[in-house]
Amino acid sequence: MVDLTDCDRELVHIPGTIQSFGVLFAVDEEMKVAQVSENVTDHLSLRVDDVLGRPLAESVDPASADEVRAVLREQRWLDANPLSIGARGKRFDGIVHRHDGATILELEPNPDTRDEPSIHHPFRVALLRVQRASTLSELAEVVTQQMRRLTGFERVMFYRFHEDGSGSVDAEARDAAREPYLGLCYPASDIPAQARQLYLRNWLRLIFDADETPARIVPALRPDTGAPLDLTFAVLRSVSPIHIEYMKNMGVRASMSISLIVRDRLWGLISCLNHTGPRRVTQRMRSACEFMGRLASLQIAAFEDRELLTLRASRRATVGALQHAMKEATDGALAALVAQPKALLELVDAGGAAVVGDGTLVTCGGAPPADVIRAIAQWLDEKGDRRPFASASLGIDFPPALASSELASGLLSFALPGARLMWFRPEIIQTVQWGGDPTKPVDGDAAGRPRPRRSFARWKEEVRARSRPWTPSDLEAADEVQRRATEVDIERRLASEQRAVRAREEVLAVVSHDLRNPLSVVLLEAGALLEELPKTGDERSHKLRQSMERISRSARRMNALIKDLLDLAKIEAKTFPLEIQSVESRDLLADAVIDAQPLADVKHISLVTELNELPKIHVDGHRISQVLSNLLGNAIKFTPEGGSVTLRTQRLDGTLSVSIADTGRGIAPEDLAHVFDRYWRPKGSTSDGTGLGLYIARGIVDAHGGRVRAESSPQGATFSFTLPLKVRGD
Repeated sequence: MVDLTDCDRELVHIPGTIQSFGVLFAVDEEMKVAQVSENVTDHLSLRVDDVLGRPLAESVDPASADEVRAVLREQRWLDANPLSIGARGKRFDGIVHRHDGATILELEPNPDTRDEPSIHHPFRVALLRVQRASTLSELAEVVTQQMRRLTGFERVMFYRFHEDGSGSVDAEARDAAREPYLGLCYPASDIPAQARQLYLRNWLRLIFDADETPARIVPALRPDTGAPLDLTFAVLRSVSPIHIEYMKNMGVRASMSISLIVRDRLWGLISCLNHTGPRRVTQRMRSACEFMGRLASLQIAAFEDRELLTLRASRRATVGALQHAMKEATDGALAALVAQPKALLELVDAGGAAVVGDGTLVTCGGAPPADVIRAIAQWLDEKGDRRPFASASLGIDFPPALASSELASGLLSFALPGARLMWFRPEIIQTVQWGGDPTKPVDGDAAGRPRPRRSFARWKEEVRARSRPWTPSDLEAADEVQRRATEVDIERRLASEQRAVRAREEVLAVVSHDLRNPLSVVLLEAGALLEELPKTGDERSHKLRQSMERISRSARRMNALIKDLLDLAKIEAKTFPLEIQSVESRDLLADAVIDAQPLADVKHISLVTELNELPKIHVDGHRISQVLSNLLGNAIKFTPEGGSVTLRTQRLDGTLSVSIADTGRGIAPEDLAHVFDRYWRPKGSTSDGTGLGLYIARGIVDAHGGRVRAESSPQGATFSFTLPLKVRGD
């Protein structure tokens, strides 16, 4: 078996040889010849040894060498080529360029052009006809006829590439003695990937004579880099031996290809062939042909744009109706589309459609079985791309769908979160005429090296499991529906969130008013009863006192929880109120220590203060006291009896930094990143806290423009926060 990728890996840009109808010089920065083609003797009557290492001005006329130097210095070779170069009493067309750090000068003999048709008037007519073409088929016909008339090639083809890389001859102008190629298709392997890249980088390529012997470049490697000379942009670059053999097998002696490039993609080629002998096309004529190719490319792009605009206008009402259906639906946006089958299918000319959601599947028109649809959806989801995906040969791309090709040979699909829309196109059985057997694009020699096929006889093939291709307009329509569906989905999510916010606000209003007031009554009554009960007495009085104390504690915890929930809602709604005042930081911290001291005394914990540089700060004193109370309370809670808690301060980069370090067990590494999360509590904690304290503390510090962080080690945990010394906007 021959590996077709061998053709794709062939280094066609560094062949080491050139076509012998010209001569090539590679010159260094000092304009000395570093490499030269060995046929310099044939064109200039100079030996290779006479040229290498010598100034270019000794091989060509000094004035011509000066012109080359000026073009290189001003970097204007694209505009200046071809140069008129004199050398050894002859005139040459000179093409100069720089690439990959090398300067290359190519000389082509400038033949007597008295008998050559003028390129001005004839090409003017051709270009005007190209410009006036109103359809693609008319453009192809004009280009092939005019190109053959002006260049004299025996055959000119308008060759178009398809999505799978194969190509077809869409128009042809030929000598009556030549067998027609019109309508024939050729496999992608006829033009390997790296050759297509060169067609993208060079608008025109001439092969003067397939029978000629190429001229070697001497020395074979560049003296400065030790690498082969890159001839990507060289006009004289010789041809792959595989391609030469391909041409001979096809009965072609000379060729010229002009690229058709539309929006940076290789759309096709204007392919000119000569069968009976070599064909030389001058540099001036080639420039005119390249211009025609560029103009034809612009025309093709204009045709595509016009078609897109027409289709876009025609589908505007359909897309609007589908968007309305999505907005009015009570279920998912995409599922609503299937309830509009006529509009949905006509939008992209599909035969069927399906929407797959979380456990749901709805279809319309001709769609494959449910299990196949779900398998396709899973395959697409695994690709991880929600953007429109199109295939005209689904069974080839995804073999499990092959059995459903009759209904689903074509697929166009996109996804939203939780749902995917798929359009299907049925199989179209076609009879394709190939220029040779497409199943044998190459042969192999005894060593397994690839060789081009020898037969180009017409080969008919029945092509199945393919649908009509999806057009750029179809993809644009899918993209537009996806965008509209996304808008509807976002609107629904936003409305849902707004309803949730309103519901939360209503609940908070109930909590803050209807619960806090009764709780206040409970606390007051419990306190009054405790005052009435004697502190010493019988067992009944003792039990009543315990019950009242439990009621008071529970009511206080509920009151604290309500307060935390209200603070939480304000933080998340970014409406956290602050009453900023100028506060003495020393007083604020001292009060926090005094308040925490009773808790520390119960556990025999030492409260240590290291207060340095305590300036006035602009803060909400009540809220910062809340932060200090929370952090000191937590530190005391998680420090064992006899430990210590240290409160430190320091001024740091325009802020007051406050840290609280304990000698507790620390925080597990996997928990450290979550200590400020809502409702977070340490694993195994038996505390009756809400898990909101640290979250609210961070919210208060953030609202002041500060930062809070936690660190831990086996020696204990440290919580610290910063407060700016100036109010925001000062």
